[in-house]
Amino acid sequence: MKQFLILIQLLVFTQIEVLTAQTLRAYERAGDSAFEKKDYGAAVQYYGDVLRRHDSDLSLLWKYGESARLYNAFPEAERSYKKISESIKYQSKHPLVNYRLAEVKKNQGDYQTAIEYFERYISEKSLADTDYYDKAVAEIAHCQRAQTIAAAPTTVQVTHLGKEINSPWYDFAPSIFGDTLFYSSYRFDAKNGKGKSKRKLSKVMIASNGGRGREPGRGFPTTDTAHIAHTAFSPDGHYVFFTVCKDLDNNDKRCELWMTVIDRFNRWLPPVKLPEPVNMAGYTTTQPNVGYDATVQGPVLWFASDRPGGKGKLDLWRMPLDSNFFCPCNLPMTGKKIPTLPYFEQPVNISELNTPENEASPFFFAGDQKLYFSSEGLPGLGGFDIFYATKDSNHFEAPVNAGTGLNTSYNDLYLVLRKDGASGYLSSNRPGSLYLDDDNKSCCNDLFEVKMPRLQPVLPASHASSTPPKTDPMPPLPASTVEAGATSNHSIEKATSALPLDGFAGLSLYFDNDEPNKRTSSTTTHQTYAASMLAYLGLQSAYRKQFVAGLKGREAEAAAQLVDDFFEKNIKYGGERLIQLCETLLDNLQQGRVIELVVNGYTSPRAASDYNLNLSKRRLASVNNELEQFANGALRPFLTSGKLIVSEMSLGETAATAGVSDDLQDERNSIYHPNAARERRVEIMQIVSR
Repeated sequence: MKQFLILIQLLVFTQIEVLTAQTLRAYERAGDSAFEKKDYGAAVQYYGDVLRRHDSDLSLLWKYGESARLYNAFPEAERSYKKISESIKYQSKHPLVNYRLAEVKKNQGDYQTAIEYFERYISEKSLADTDYYDKAVAEIAHCQRAQTIAAAPTTVQVTHLGKEINSPWYDFAPSIFGDTLFYSSYRFDAKNGKGKSKRKLSKVMIASNGGRGREPGRGFPTTDTAHIAHTAFSPDGHYVFFTVCKDLDNNDKRCELWMTVIDRFNRWLPPVKLPEPVNMAGYTTTQPNVGYDATVQGPVLWFASDRPGGKGKLDLWRMPLDSNFFCPCNLPMTGKKIPTLPYFEQPVNISELNTPENEASPFFFAGDQKLYFSSEGLPGLGGFDIFYATKDSNHFEAPVNAGTGLNTSYNDLYLVLRKDGASGYLSSNRPGSLYLDDDNKSCCNDLFEVKMPRLQPVLPASHASSTPPKTDPMPPLPASTVEAGATSNHSIEKATSALPLDGFAGLSLYFDNDEPNKRTSSTTTHQTYAASMLAYLGLQSAYRKQFVAGLKGREAEAAAQLVDDFFEKNIKYGGERLIQLCETLLDNLQQGRVIELVVNGYTSPRAASDYNLNLSKRRLASVNNELEQFANGALRPFLTSGKLIVSEMSLGETAATAGVSDDLQDERNSIYHPNAARERRVEIMQIVSR
């Protein structure tokens, strides 16, 4: 009986071993399938499950290491490759193992150890593949260069944006409009058929005024069948380019550029796919950016593409845009859709910056005419590094590595800057990013805020943020006079001449209800505009609450967005532009010019006409106070001497837009409605310089 029981136990154990072996082979085949589909995260999981039972199988260790490396789980890849290198069989079975160890050590910023592994691979010359042998020689030079870059001090501050913005999935492609951050996130689940495994989709998100990320709503393009990503705004902010991408496999996508328009009522018009030659059938066109190019005196579309005519993989391309079409003078567009699109020129490959590897995420900073981009092919710290190149006429100077801080040994991409060049954002999978898999420390890119050392722009900040000059058959206005809404096709002045004033006519500065100094009939105030504006900005949440009250669902979301847009794109932007105007005035006055500002004051129709007239005078007085106190009184001598003249006109409610509520009992529409808030302003109508 005892022998019979032992026999039964042996049979059971044998069957379990057979079943286990079958299960492990199934897991390995699943890993092979995932790797072939470039689903490296799944491959790591499948191979890892098998290795828990067979941790000395060199073939499995190699598959696991390759999957982990391509999944950016570098410590896991290193652990696997090291186990292989300790075997006497590695040279015959896996001769690339020292090369791979060198790669993952470089990816982790250990350049000296990487050099040693590359040298070890080279020493095994009889085993080395010719192409990899040459690459190893080049990589040693790159690691030595990386050591030099890494040793240099940095003045850049980089801060992770936290879980309010980031997710464990990919968060990337930041762009800035006013104080709103637009970015793309790969966190969304596609709506698949019942029983099908879920796949992830990218969608556009926004974060207003430093708040939590959310979907834009209000008709912004979205779909559950493709990835929507990579927003890029025209300089005036009304034309928005973005990508629609479809999966080729779990890793690769094919993207095309689309465009939508924001009309003056902040509504998104139905998007349109851009025609050839912007897109090219069968190839990817992605990562758009629009920047004002001083050479062409207009907006230029920059993008990445793998189309023919490049150096290989993704290349950087540029294409001037029709400044007559891409002009706020064409807004609001008639009808409910974008009319016939303009003619698009053939794109030009930026050959002096491209390599046979990937170049990506172009960002053209108009302030100093530099193109920032990321490259895998240029010598750097590892992965994608951020570079910049200064544009000189129609060509670029040699690209420069942006250095530590902006760059790490990991992937660093999508640098964008605010108009002043002092801060911005980038996307990186550097340490500090959220991990999708904490055990493997792998995946994915997160957004980081960047604070840069102050740039000295070749072009003034005012030019970078203003509407590009129109190129139309009308003769330019005389240089001495610039009126609200007018543009000039004069060439941009050189940095050694006075900064241009032509971007400031039409500037509006906004006020809270009955401010400054509530409930008084006085026509003067000691308050500066900056003090009034800061107090106003502090009321954003209160305005949002009052305007949204009583609404639900999409109506509430749309109302909240209207308020947020007004505070960010009108109030705060106006304050920033006033500072730039004061700087530009001082520069021109110091060069001997006499300048007159023609300024009007307005109110909403909420109070009595006489009261509103006095209120508009107080608003004009607060702007005058701001001019007098700018930079510790730097403009005061010019105001006193008559070199700077402020000609004021108080219009009160006489010019208020028809339909704006004057009902004292209806505070929602007479105070908190953005249409009423837009009436409470001081506007610079005209600037005369002689």
